[in-house]
Amino acid sequence: MEKFVGKGLEWYIIAELLFWLGINVVQLVLPLTILLGSIMAMGGFGERYELAAMKASGISLTRILAPLFGLIMLMSIGLYFFGDKVMPYSQRKARTIYFNILQTKPTVSMKEGVFLESVPGFQMKINKVSGENSEKLEDVFVHQNASFGENTMTIIAKKGNLAPDKKNNNFLKMELYNGVAYTDNIKNKSFEQRKKQENQYTKFDTLNYFIDISDLLNSGKDEDPGNSYKYLDGAGLKHLIDSLNGDYKKYYNDVKTNLFNQNYYYSTYVKKVDTVKTTGVFDLKKQKVEDQDKVLNQAMQMVTRDQDNLNYSKEDIINKEKLYSKVNIHYQRNFSYAVTCIIFFLIGASLGAIVKKGGIGMPVIISIIIFVIYFILNFSAENMAKNGNLDPNIAAWAANIIALPFSILFCFKANQDSELFNSSVYFDPIIKYFSKFRKTNKSEEHSRYQ
Repeated sequence: MEKFVGKGLEWYIIAELLFWLGINVVQLVLPLTILLGSIMAMGGFGERYELAAMKASGISLTRILAPLFGLIMLMSIGLYFFGDKVMPYSQRKARTIYFNILQTKPTVSMKEGVFLESVPGFQMKINKVSGENSEKLEDVFVHQNASFGENTMTIIAKKGNLAPDKKNNNFLKMELYNGVAYTDNIKNKSFEQRKKQENQYTKFDTLNYFIDISDLLNSGKDEDPGNSYKYLDGAGLKHLIDSLNGDYKKYYNDVKTNLFNQNYYYSTYVKKVDTVKTTGVFDLKKQKVEDQDKVLNQAMQMVTRDQDNLNYSKEDIINKEKLYSKVNIHYQRNFSYAVTCIIFFLIGASLGAIVKKGGIGMPVIISIIIFVIYFILNFSAENMAKNGNLDPNIAAWAANIIALPFSILFCFKANQDSELFNSSVYFDPIIKYFSKFRKTNKSEEHSRYQ
């Protein structure tokens, strides 16, 4: 909220942005809601002896849960389509609104002492941001981006303002005070001319600069400005996964081929070395001292270059694997969360029938404990997949795979009217066993017959 409140934004824009962002919570909250609701419902039946009355009349627990199970199935199917259709749309809407806010009010995203690129065509660093709409800047560093061979400009100013132009919202007006502008006029000049060119700078009291953002505003109104897998539905994610598989296979084959060719190229020269006389193709000692230095420096540069290339390939492969895992997990999530609703219903209904406690207290505690355990298992598995330690398809279903046997066990215990959470069931046999070895006091034994 601190990013938007007090920055001159209308309340309805903030409310709309939070609404579209808040939709993401539904996919994770609905299973928890089903878990809590099922524990409260079945626990209330047990607490009021309604469950016992139904079982006494010959109705089994399976038959009692059958209508509720059908309702949960419909909710699971609805959650799948919600995650497949509504959530990507909400992500696009939120991203578009946030994009337009940043372009019309670039100071919203400004952080003190950090290089920013929110202003198109510029890189900025501001040490202090103040003002009602965060439009006042202090200790400003601005660098104008330029393509290769174009003129560049770097500005350092003590103070400044940055806000949309009041006359035309398609422009940002940047006012800088008490500073110096360093310019490099290198366009259409040769390398020798640039070497002879003196440094050019201009001191100023006030510098006004208008930045045209009309293209960015128009492109961000109706189209999604980002290109993320989160904005795709199931069919789009499946197509993206297939595309990534094809691209990655080609990339890995190219890396393998390049490494093989490099090693094979050098291996051909190694074969020319006489292994009997150990005479190399190139004798460094016979060369001049200055030539020896050149050869050694060149060899060190080649080794460093190969190391950098391998490190770059390694980092690139890690990033590609992370992206592939994220896309796969996001695709499988719609299915796994829908199944989670069913598993949580089986766990909740069974525990409610066993515990026989309705209301808010005990069901809330049990639900929170189960959900926290599920949450930790789920996101731990996803992090392992993103780090390359677990298959992403397994990671998306890991928590459900672990929770499913417990749901079946609880259903079996509930159907058998087992006292699963009665401590005396577990401790009484132990106490009875050890009581056999305790010596009986004769006075105590005699007193029983008094």
